Amino acid sequence: MGTTGDNNFDFDCDYRFGFNVDPRGKATVGYLLFWSGCGGLNLKKDIEVWNPFNAPGQTAVTGKKIACIGLLESVRFSGEEDAPMRFVAYVSQGAAADIRSKIGRPLTSTTLQMSFYVIAYDDEKKQWYEAAFSKDKKNMDANLDTTGGELQIFVSKTPTRISDTLDIKVYRFEFQVVPAKGKTATLEFALGPTQRLVKQWKSGGDA
Repeated sequence: MGTTGDNNFDFDCDYRFGFNVDPRGKATVGYLLFWSGCGGLNLKKDIEVWNPFNAPGQTAVTGKKIACIGLLESVRFSGEEDAPMRFVAYVSQGAAADIRSKIGRPLTSTTLQMSFYVIAYDDEKKQWYEAAFSKDKKNMDANLDTTGGELQIFVSKTPTRISDTLDIKVYRFEFQVVPAKGKTATLEFALGPTQRLVKQWKSGGDA
């Protein structure tokens, strides 16, 4: 959990815990809250899960439930202001079908808006804290990244079962984004309840 180096903001999230209703557990959990763009791919918040935080100090999301597009497995971000961010999430069958249909044809646009949210638990202080999110509840303006000429967006055709006891099947959704030109997102990261760092995410050379 947390960072893997002085400047890296990498989070490994327990998406299975995010679907679980056991309030006794503690883990790092991430949510894909918003994803819309690429010429009309507007993913619905069709997953509703319990909110393990749900206490004073939570600002990005509040309440007993969190409505989201998917549960995150990982976030990878080196920390530079124009660096790509890579997300792996698990989404519903409906969302996976929508993504598969859209990327099965050439995209008319690679621009999108998105937001994500990661919460974690501090064992020493015995409290939840907000580990990563876009400040002021604003969406991030982004572009799908390209590596070797390939757009970095994938969705699995094979479902993953959440557990042996829950008959819920989800699909792995992976994408990598870079800041949209001329746009700036303000992201906040934390290594604990009191250690916070605000980062500007914007394309290189833009004011």
